[in-house]
Amino acid sequence: MISVFRTINSSRKQLINIFGSTLPLKFNDAYDSKRSRQYNVVIEESLKAKPAHPLEFLFGTWKGKGNGHFEGIKDFVYDEELDISPDEAARGWLYYKQKTWNPARNNANFHSEIGYIRMPGMTDKVELVLAQPTGIASIEEGRLKGKTLTLTSKCIARSSTSKPPHVTEFRRTWTVDLNDNVLTYTFDMATSDKPMAPHLSAILYKVSK
Repeated sequence: MISVFRTINSSRKQLINIFGSTLPLKFNDAYDSKRSRQYNVVIEESLKAKPAHPLEFLFGTWKGKGNGHFEGIKDFVYDEELDISPDEAARGWLYYKQKTWNPARNNANFHSEIGYIRMPGMTDKVELVLAQPTGIASIEEGRLKGKTLTLTSKCIARSSTSKPPHVTEFRRTWTVDLNDNVLTYTFDMATSDKPMAPHLSAILYKVSK
């Protein structure tokens, strides 16, 4: 009766019998080769670069100028800085920070807002969650089409001290030209006493990634 066992010699499995002769263990060699190929595939897959975020073209700091107008107020111009950056833990959402200045009044602060851009499921659906120092918080939802993002307000909340007239609805559209690193946008709004109408438009240039 032959007693059989396996051993490893120079990374090669062999079949050894009690008489000291050796035979290649063909089945196990084939098995190990297959397992090695599978292991290599796993390593190669893990080393592949993760797919880019659908909104990666928005990452960076943008600066430029805009114009404002609305029924009942005087037309104005403003300087703006917009910063959009990814979450450090790569959870998919983005940091959003925006502020504007009035060049006609020694660059006094005009407006600012801060929050997050969310993209649940990494599809074309986008959400923008913002807070303003004037006591207003909002949620916008919309769609990404190409390099154009359109968002419409879904919820606007105000503190008891926020001043009227109150904005009741708004819509913003961002479009990015990758060739020139230019972001253009429009912002339309409605108030408690005025219907939806154009309010802001601006041209921003990417100044840093």
